[in-house]
Amino acid sequence: MPVKKKRKTRAKTAKKGKIPAAKATAKKAKMAKKPAAKRIPKKAAAKKSPAKKTAKQGKRKPAKTSVKKAANKRATKTATEKTAWKISPEISQSVVDIDIWKKGDLKIEHLTVYRTGWIVVDQLPDLSGYNPDEGVSIFEEFEFKEHQVLDGSEETSSFPKELLSEECERLMALSEEELVDEGWTIESATRFSGPLVVEEV
Repeated sequence: MPVKKKRKTRAKTAKKGKIPAAKATAKKAKMAKKPAAKRIPKKAAAKKSPAKKTAKQGKRKPAKTSVKKAANKRATKTATEKTAWKISPEISQSVVDIDIWKKGDLKIEHLTVYRTGWIVVDQLPDLSGYNPDEGVSIFEEFEFKEHQVLDGSEETSSFPKELLSEECERLMALSEEELVDEGWTIESATRFSGPLVVEEV
């Protein structure tokens, strides 16, 4: 009986010695794998985080300056576009359209008086030498893109003495195209007279 007990104890101790060795090797393998797996994400995260921060910081600053520059450009453009001046006579019926028809030595003048009118110019004109009594021919003195005359109130025509009254009546009844077909040429002018009003628009 004692011999059997000794064998059992030896077998148990042998088994006990094997189990810790296997567990130790398994633990070592796990320990070897775990740190490697943990270190890679930490290093990757450490590398990525500063790159993201610098990228965001780098994008924000230029965006602010570009928005400011764009806003400044828009502001200067709108300010330039709105800089224009409207010129009109202060007194009513101070706008006259003059049509001068010529054929050889003959000349016919046709005048139309308007209640009011205006022009719009891009640059403020120098009116220091303007004479209200003489007025000004707007087509000769100003550079403008817009003009308008309103409410024609009076029309007068003057004919040369060489033409008979019947011929004057016949010519008055003709259209501009018909006068051109008969050899007449036209020169037109629009004059403002009296005090002028200049206002920014």
